[in-house]
Amino acid sequence: MAERSYMVNSMVQKKQAQKFLRLIKETLNSYEYEPKRIADLGTGDGVLAYALRRVYPNSYVLGVDKDAEVLREGIERLKNVEFLCRDILQLEFRETFDLVVSSNTFHWLGKDWHKGVQKVWEMLEEGGWFFLHQGGRWTYYFLYELAERIYTEMTGEVLKHTEVLFYPTLREFEKHLSKHFVVVSAFSDIEFQQEYSLKELLKSFSVAGARVFTDRLSPKQREEFLATLFARAEEEEIPVFGRRLYGVMRKPLTVEVAPARLEEVEFLIEKYEGEFVPPLSKRPSAGGGLEGGSLREYIKSLSSAKIFAAKKDERVIGCLCYKMQALPFVSKPVPLVSTVIVEKPFRSAGVGRALYQKAISENKELYVRTWSTNTSHIKLLESLGFQEVYRIENHRGKGIDTVYWRFSHEGV
Repeated sequence: MAERSYMVNSMVQKKQAQKFLRLIKETLNSYEYEPKRIADLGTGDGVLAYALRRVYPNSYVLGVDKDAEVLREGIERLKNVEFLCRDILQLEFRETFDLVVSSNTFHWLGKDWHKGVQKVWEMLEEGGWFFLHQGGRWTYYFLYELAERIYTEMTGEVLKHTEVLFYPTLREFEKHLSKHFVVVSAFSDIEFQQEYSLKELLKSFSVAGARVFTDRLSPKQREEFLATLFARAEEEEIPVFGRRLYGVMRKPLTVEVAPARLEEVEFLIEKYEGEFVPPLSKRPSAGGGLEGGSLREYIKSLSSAKIFAAKKDERVIGCLCYKMQALPFVSKPVPLVSTVIVEKPFRSAGVGRALYQKAISENKELYVRTWSTNTSHIKLLESLGFQEVYRIENHRGKGIDTVYWRFSHEGV
């Protein structure tokens, strides 16, 4: 039993779980989001599920794994976490979750990987979060190649680990996930052998990756296979590295976008004005400059603007304001988006996109002025088909440019 409990006993798995937990905590904290119903898919012995229960003590946490033996450890040791022995693809729930996590499990779905992603989609409520950590292309490649050779020598059969596991490239990973979710971030991390001893890596591999082969062997053959693998890996000085993939996703929110009065969205401007560069309270009431003024003057300047509000369950959670304005590089006033705000807990869930799509639908062309370090906004603009048309270098401070973007139904 102890050798199966690699989340507890393996330094490799511990470090990966700790990094994954930090990613979850830091991301949700930055969005001021506290989940209420959490599911950990492929929970193993429940270490990550239990850690999440400690971080979010008011939440319900469910750990799911199809391995009854390893799951029993979590059931016996951990409190305040519910466990379910079930294949991920067979899950059905009456209530949705607002946070689903999975670490070191999805690559085991192989050809059914996409079905697993679809299952998470079904489990999540709108605006819910999905954090995924799994192996990427070339993970433990040389170690797998050695294991394949040993397996063939022992059985006379050819078995490639890629027939069982799905290890995508980062580009494939992000592309597939974006078909279902808003991808907040997707990145890879390479773990080199120097970070762990070869013995520790082999220990982790023997209870994880090697199962591609050992699950097809008898108990006696399994012992022989692992002993040979350990000896040959040291003898051949097998280089070992792992490429880990991390994805942070949200299920898009369905919102109602409609014209609104300035009074309906004023609270958003007051709440988030300090996030702008420079703050809206430092901007004048007219002329488009970036010095002086007050927040009251800025809000007053929007009295002639067209305003859209995004609502969820009758609650305003975002707004977009635009008005006709003269720009230094055009010959006549054009519709310019001056203010886009989404409440933090609802960001990266398609609300800003819905607001822009409404504004785009009502104008032949649309301009936006933002700052060069506003990367999330710029990523959204690019995805919508906006193109940069004008830039003023260092306009908002050293290294911070003012950038104008344009959308046209006829192209630029």
